[in-house]
Amino acid sequence: MTAEPVQALIVHGGAWAIPDDQVTAHIAGCIAARTAGWQVLQNGGSALDAVEAAVRVMEDDPIFDAGTGSVLTSAGTVELDAALMDGRTLRYGAVAGLQRIRNPITLARYVLNGPATMLVGPGAEAFAATVGIPFCNNAELIVERERQLWLAWKAQGSPPPPASGHDTVGAIALDQSGQLVAANSTGGTPFKLPGRVGDTPLIGCGLYATADGAAVCTGWGESITRVALARRVVELLEDGMPPQVAAERGIKLLSELVSDGRGGVIVLTPRGEVGLAWNTPRMAYAYIISRGAAQAGV
Repeated sequence: MTAEPVQALIVHGGAWAIPDDQVTAHIAGCIAARTAGWQVLQNGGSALDAVEAAVRVMEDDPIFDAGTGSVLTSAGTVELDAALMDGRTLRYGAVAGLQRIRNPITLARYVLNGPATMLVGPGAEAFAATVGIPFCNNAELIVERERQLWLAWKAQGSPPPPASGHDTVGAIALDQSGQLVAANSTGGTPFKLPGRVGDTPLIGCGLYATADGAAVCTGWGESITRVALARRVVELLEDGMPPQVAAERGIKLLSELVSDGRGGVIVLTPRGEVGLAWNTPRMAYAYIISRGAAQAGV
């Protein structure tokens, strides 16, 4: 008898010091994203469809720093980045510096189809218009929580602080055909310089996927980029390391190689094995595997 194909989905809602009063909302948001992506897989959809559905849920949930509810730049605006990568073909699509796109992950998926692999700022938004993605006003992406934080920071009269870990969101899916796809989306770090881009849309840094496994990172983008964390973790998988060990090894390397390197990573293999690790106070996550129970936590 032929074994039933394994399907799996794992999502994260950011590795940082999630406040106590936001823990429940973070877990609920991750579960909602997991549910949306899992429904796609259970209905025979592709891993690409599943990660897009999962990430869109988190982009639309104002508790996360992605899409609506993102942190503000030093100029008081929202700038969004996103990417996804197909492990089977190594194709990827990435976007950065978006101010008028509500769901950057959907635009990144259009970019994956070519002819470019990464588009930024006005060029990315011009491309969005050609594929029928509607624009929104930047103010529609700003929630009162972040506006008040920006006003309080502005009143201090200090320059933009060094980048620090906050809420990125991400997902990895394994579909019934064995395809692995990684995806992520973010509003970046609080009060970042306009135009700043962290690890999220950088392939090999914020995410990476091959036929042997996939990794998606979150945390301080500058430190994650310096060590190309996602690619390092996938290389460990390619060398035969179990996913949980690979995740822990990757985070250990991050803290060893970069002073104050802080972040988290989620991992998924073609056998439906998950790994997750972080060295921040908390990381919100949820996952489900067709041969196991669903899990969620921080």
